[in-house]
Amino acid sequence: MKSLSDEPTRIEIDGQPLRCHHCSRDQFHRRRLRRQTASATGMRVDWQEAMSQAFICAHCGFLHEFLTH
Repeated sequence: MKSLSDEPTRIEIDGQPLRCHHCSRDQFHRRRLRRQTASATGMRVDWQEAMSQAFICAHCGFLHEFLTH
């Protein structure tokens, strides 16, 4: 597993401060994740890559993931 080398920071989502859903702290490491999803087109399954933003709590490690638009 890749170490979290970036400095933890406070994050805002749509103008609202993000707090950890587990421990209520407000310092996070930031990561971009590539998600592979399958969608059926006709009789084939097409693989698409969707990106998301992940914020990992610097205190407890809880992962908060948001899809990018």
